[in-house]
Amino acid sequence: MIDTPQRLRRALTLLGGADELFVDTEFHREQTYWPQFALMQIAVRGAEGGRCFLIDPLAIDDLGPLWRLLLDPGRRKIFHAARQDVEIIHHASGGLPLPLFDTQVAAALLGYGQQVGFGTLVQQLTGVTLAKEATFTDWLARPLSAAQRRYAADDVLHLIPVYDHLRAQLQARGRSDWLDDEQRQLTDPRAYQPDVETLFWRTKGSKSLKPKQLAVLRPLVAWREQTAQARDLPRKRLIPDESLVELARQEELDLERLAAIRGISRGLVKRFGAELLAAWRRGIATPPEEWPRRRRAATPATPGSAPRADLLDALLQLKAAELEIAPAILASKSDLAALASWGGRKQPGPPPDIPLLRGWRRRLIGETMLEMLAGRLMIRIDPERRLPVILPVAPH
Repeated sequence: MIDTPQRLRRALTLLGGADELFVDTEFHREQTYWPQFALMQIAVRGAEGGRCFLIDPLAIDDLGPLWRLLLDPGRRKIFHAARQDVEIIHHASGGLPLPLFDTQVAAALLGYGQQVGFGTLVQQLTGVTLAKEATFTDWLARPLSAAQRRYAADDVLHLIPVYDHLRAQLQARGRSDWLDDEQRQLTDPRAYQPDVETLFWRTKGSKSLKPKQLAVLRPLVAWREQTAQARDLPRKRLIPDESLVELARQEELDLERLAAIRGISRGLVKRFGAELLAAWRRGIATPPEEWPRRRRAATPATPGSAPRADLLDALLQLKAAELEIAPAILASKSDLAALASWGGRKQPGPPPDIPLLRGWRRRLIGETMLEMLAGRLMIRIDPERRLPVILPVAPH
């Protein structure tokens, strides 16, 4: 266990010789806004499967040298389901551990399923069954038991062969560039810095509000987000979504009415009532021309949209089966609906800006769908194999 500055220096000296770092973190988030960073595991290649270092952030005040190692662009950092690990590193260091490789994303692109769990992936690729006794454990407690330490180490030591299997498969099947595209959001700092002015769109119950009420909800949600961050409290523990939506419906509000709203305690009113009222008043004062209005669908339904979407879905199923990946990896239902609606216009203009028509997806299937909507391709049953096939339409 690396639990002193001296041990950390020695560990970082050894880790500094590696150009690949296999990383995982343990944390808690039930009681806080920011993840409570409890443990970091880093493995490197070595004899007998690799060497693992367990770093205790609760015992070491200055983790700056660790962050410099992880932010070094000359080393690849490998994670499984990287987003929350990257968020911890970004929150603590202000940077991103680039370049990175997310084995969960890679596995999805190779047909192992969307959001496949690490234990399942290890079993499928190596035949090893990982212990589960520490899956839901208190990582903030000290000292860590032998079982906890073994579980933590296994998460990164087995990441080495999983990464090797997946990287080789990506290269052999020509899908390495797919991974680069898919990981772009993980490597964008904006993904870890929510825009407090647009969060209200994602508030539960907001779809029932009118534009004037949405104008009130917007500063209320922004206030909650900023206060939750500053006080390190879970958003919904501070004020649940439903209470914010009810506040946004109020035509008049004072401290007494505020305390009468379900989900808002008198203690919260005493502590934050003036701030909440100020946010509500800012919203009420919003001029009508600045009221938020929901965007209309970029491609509203056109006659025949449903059967066109069904045809595109049939093509999607064929291509997904050919590639041996889940259809949803290639295209979402909303992508198909948007493309099907666009395809029904007499003068369609540019196609919709959707993931299906970007990058590797466009090359693999998006262009084919555009050709089908243009009437240049069709699907028919091969009479010998009794399977659907895609064929060009013969010219008249």
